[in-house]
Amino acid sequence: MTNVKQQIKGPVFILLAAIFWSFGGLLGKLIPWSGITIAAFRGLFAAITIGLYRRSFRFRLNRSILLASFSLTLTTILFMMANKLTSSANAIVLQYTSPIFIILLTIFIDKQKPRKRDLFALFGVFLGISLFFLEQLQSGNMLGDLLALASGLTFAGVFFANKLPGASPIDATFVGNLLSVLLIPFVFFDQSFALNQSPQVWVLIISMGIFQLGFGYILFALGIKQTQATTASIIATLEPVLNPIWVFLVLGEQPSMLSLIGASIVLITVMIYNFIVTKSNFKPKLELESHHIT
Repeated sequence: MTNVKQQIKGPVFILLAAIFWSFGGLLGKLIPWSGITIAAFRGLFAAITIGLYRRSFRFRLNRSILLASFSLTLTTILFMMANKLTSSANAIVLQYTSPIFIILLTIFIDKQKPRKRDLFALFGVFLGISLFFLEQLQSGNMLGDLLALASGLTFAGVFFANKLPGASPIDATFVGNLLSVLLIPFVFFDQSFALNQSPQVWVLIISMGIFQLGFGYILFALGIKQTQATTASIIATLEPVLNPIWVFLVLGEQPSMLSLIGASIVLITVMIYNFIVTKSNFKPKLELESHHIT
């Protein structure tokens, strides 16, 4: 019975992490601040939460950790900005294109030849992305989708940096959120921000930092230790599915048919690719590094 409980506990933690993460789009739209302001305060409260959980605010810092941390901070900023300019569905799904950028980085930087599964993933994701941008070309608004796609690239940078010598995903996650504090001076250029904002807004942003991001990281870190990488990968894909559902239920934001088709193609392709890769090359550490940070 104990073994069964242990086997269930890991996937349940991953499931809870995906659910916490999935509220990023809704909370980001409910808060009337700019994406940069949201990223600044959310990162600050997330860093405090993670530090308290670790019982330490100390961290190692080297070139690899700094690169991963900087990439993480950029990912957060780009995602929150994209979430303000495009639908939550587009923002989260386009960020989930990060495995494709990882493939491209290994091709151009590591000089590795793409495998058949890599080519399959590239084709599927590019097909899905093309439908997103076809929709935005018709509406004349592409900036949000471009920022979301850029967040996929910077998130791939997090994964890539965490494979370098001297890397530490835990330190990089903590420092990456802590770096958000550097954005606070820019907050005062945000005309929608005020220190005497309504209590509801502060409750939302504190909840984002503590629960949506901080608890999400902690639960995933606990769950991945007791969950097969393939299982964790599939469960975590629940995040981009739930994210637009919460936004639709609360705000009535509905993705277009082209966006829904594109999202389905991207998510199915990424899920199949992750399944194949983790089955053939089980690396729990890299799996922890490759998951979501919105």
